[in-house]
Amino acid sequence: MRRSLSAMKLLAARAAPIAVLLVLWQAAVSLGFVNADFLPSPYAISIAGVDLIRGGELWSNLGVTMLTSFGGLVLALLIGVPAGMLMAKSRVADSLLGPLVKATYSLPKTALIPLFFLWFGIGATTDMISVMLACLLPLLVYAYHGVHAVPRVLIWSAECMGTPPARIFYAIELPASLAAILTGLRIALGFSFVLAISAEMIAAKSGIGRLKVEYGENGAYDYMFAAVSGIVIVAFAADRGLIAYHACAALGRSHTTRREPPDARTCDGTRSANRAALPSAVCHHHLASGCKLRLGASDIPAELLVGGS
Repeated sequence: MRRSLSAMKLLAARAAPIAVLLVLWQAAVSLGFVNADFLPSPYAISIAGVDLIRGGELWSNLGVTMLTSFGGLVLALLIGVPAGMLMAKSRVADSLLGPLVKATYSLPKTALIPLFFLWFGIGATTDMISVMLACLLPLLVYAYHGVHAVPRVLIWSAECMGTPPARIFYAIELPASLAAILTGLRIALGFSFVLAISAEMIAAKSGIGRLKVEYGENGAYDYMFAAVSGIVIVAFAADRGLIAYHACAALGRSHTTRREPPDARTCDGTRSANRAALPSAVCHHHLASGCKLRLGASDIPAELLVGGS
């Protein structure tokens, strides 16, 4: 009961600024402080939105924009995250792709949309390519820094116990860099909607951007604002969903890291004296000999060399 009340209070506190803004907006239009022909009231926008929903025009165009946005985002995710991790793991890949990333990072992606229309023609494919390129760099950069931020002591200890590189990547580096990747994904999510709307406004046969241009040119600003409100609600819901997934992933990871192994033993079969301490979980023999052969004695932290020469 207390949790439900606190949740309702939190929801009310977050919704209060939006409610106040809508009330002031409606009052400004109703009292004549703002010309309703150029800035319709929230009530007029809601009436236009209901009309668009009943006619099916909002659903069809919203589906096109969502397909373009999420399609380009998925393509960027499939390309950017592996590329960023590869750059973090390989100096050759970093030297080859690093200058290209630095040169194009500050480039406004909307400036490339007319060129894409010239090269690939007008259509959903061109819009999706524009979205993909805009979302690619945030995902790549955050994946790169996420892998670089993984504590080296975790990788050293896994290598000392003979863990294969593939297992180290999936069990240590990927989970540890997940928070950074999700942060880049959230930034890329906002870019995806911006680029999808921008591409549709320049040249498209359907979509919320095209709907906005058509109603704006005809002076039907209440319908224009209603169309924009539809994509704003979808973008807000997608962002909240991503934040909820991030919180759930972080909570699950914290429970996993707190769980002790059923039987932590060293390589010689003796039980570890302290399972929570990292040196006791790492093989003493490998720390003293094996790791030095592969990593070099200077690469191993001093606190791990318990009994080492």
